[in-house]
Amino acid sequence: MAGTADCEVRDDWFLEQDVNAWSSLAYLVAGAALLVQVSRHRLPTAAYGLAAVVAAEGLGSLLYHGAAGDLSQFLHDVPLIGALGFVAGWHAGRLVDAADRGSVIGLVAGLLAASALWAVAPGATNATVAVAIVVIVATSVAARRRSLAAVWSPALLTLGLVAVAAWAAGSRGSPLCSAESPLQPHALWHVLTAVLALAWVDSAYAAADPDHAPRMFRRFTDRTIGVLASGLVLGFHRSVDVAWRERCPSDRPVLVVANHGNGFVDPVVIAGVLGRLPRFLAKAALWKVVIARPFLGLAGVLPVYRSGDGDTASNNASVFEACHRELAQGAIVAIFPEGTTGDRAGLDRVKSGAARIALGALPTAPDTVIVPIGMAYESKVETRSRVAVMFGEPIAVADFAGRGLGPDGEPHHDDAGALTARITASLQAVSPDFADVEEREILRASARMVQSDAGNPSFADTEVVARRLATAPTEERRAIVEAYRTFAARLQLIGIAGDQLRPERVSPLRVVLSVLALFLGGSVVVTATLIHLPAILVVTVGTGLVRSTATKGTVRLLLGLVTMLLTWTIAGMWLGDGWSAVVSGAVVAIGGVVALVVWTPLLRQFRALAGMVRARDRAGLLGPVLEARSRVTTLVQAKIGDSHD
Repeated sequence: MAGTADCEVRDDWFLEQDVNAWSSLAYLVAGAALLVQVSRHRLPTAAYGLAAVVAAEGLGSLLYHGAAGDLSQFLHDVPLIGALGFVAGWHAGRLVDAADRGSVIGLVAGLLAASALWAVAPGATNATVAVAIVVIVATSVAARRRSLAAVWSPALLTLGLVAVAAWAAGSRGSPLCSAESPLQPHALWHVLTAVLALAWVDSAYAAADPDHAPRMFRRFTDRTIGVLASGLVLGFHRSVDVAWRERCPSDRPVLVVANHGNGFVDPVVIAGVLGRLPRFLAKAALWKVVIARPFLGLAGVLPVYRSGDGDTASNNASVFEACHRELAQGAIVAIFPEGTTGDRAGLDRVKSGAARIALGALPTAPDTVIVPIGMAYESKVETRSRVAVMFGEPIAVADFAGRGLGPDGEPHHDDAGALTARITASLQAVSPDFADVEEREILRASARMVQSDAGNPSFADTEVVARRLATAPTEERRAIVEAYRTFAARLQLIGIAGDQLRPERVSPLRVVLSVLALFLGGSVVVTATLIHLPAILVVTVGTGLVRSTATKGTVRLLLGLVTMLLTWTIAGMWLGDGWSAVVSGAVVAIGGVVALVVWTPLLRQFRALAGMVRARDRAGLLGPVLEARSRVTTLVQAKIGDSHD
């Protein structure tokens, strides 16, 4: 009977081989993805044929594994050979500069040959597949001898070999065959070959025309990492306030320029806010860390060569070309033009690289705009602090291209200088700009104090007021700073924190819901907390060992990510086996999120109540403290009023 070569046991249920049958839907997904790319003009019309046979293979494979029979095997084999014929025809046609025509001819030839052979020799499918593979290999070798761009990258070949290994492991005679197991290698073969089809399309059409490649995997990876980044940001920060998000267009190439004050946390925040991973530029020295290279490659990070790191700066020409290709395809490229990270009070000197990249991209991406993004962190030391992200007004790069590009492809020095000055001014408008770090923290605390009297301000609101205070004349700023120092000293003397003197308002509804969740699922919350406790301790100790304020966030984020993943993996393996281990790990992860949601408002409310009790116990000592506080609020309100006037 057809299909008996596959390992999975056949039964009398709706589908005879459940796992192998349902995994065939991967081909339908791949076919739909190809169809979308053609409809969006990212692939030529000829690719409609590949989309059709890949989707047909999904339906045929579903029937083949779900209800074995001659007809189902015909519907399984013919589309498979048609798809291989498309690939073989594309490679052959490429040799005579007719890849699209060759792919259509190969597709038709494959379908006709498979149908004819089925009528006379139904068992010849494997031989036909072998012939198609020989043609693909031979034409690929010929293309390499002609110095054509490579299609079969090491990653693509590795994916193919793993798929073949999964097919062999899923055969009935394989020592890995476990007929009743839900983990079927042949099902993995379905998924991997569907992925291989999409990966081949990405690689083949990128080799044929790098400026108009479909880049399905790149887009999928960017979106996926963007979602993960959003989760990381919300997991490690109490809130993320975004202002003027609409200033970043979605219908044209964008070069993002951002301030860089919090190490690896900055690109994660940008990716999370954008909802996708842009092409970041980072110092080439990171590639010297061997363990980091795969992750840099996965994220599509582009290296910047700096003479200060011992690199050859002329190597940046190829990096700039890569940026131009990305922008030509409507992508987002992101750069930190200060060049280095650090806990600075204001913006460091902006280098000219961003301007040169943007101006150099105009021939292929004439509508490129530069969007400044300023980030501010309530605290780079504490976990679960708040973040403010502000988008600046977009800059039309074409307005600065008065002299065009030189013979070497570089923009004119005056054009680059004028655009760099504009980038600097626009980035300063949305980035922190204080005299020094101490003044920054005091002005933020003063602004938060005044705003807390009227409600529970967001960090973005606090940051706006603090920056307004930073523009005051030197004597006025000095008066606010000295008044706050006096207030802080008096607070410390009586053992009360500023937020305990006037406790931050906590949502009663959140507190009630947290208490209810703790009452109904207390054992789950406590268990999840205890399971995550070792990871929390590792992150706390690891962060405490780092002295650099700008590095603490990076260490906290990376350590937290690694320890949490290890926690979920170990807990899953300890609590279950096979698929149950995966489910157990997911349950532990969800439990950790629930614990975070439950404990956070309760701890904040407890701190607020403790502050009220402490303040009541020291009521007789509060007079000088309240007097100093009043002095701060009077100075701040006067400055805010002057600014509004």
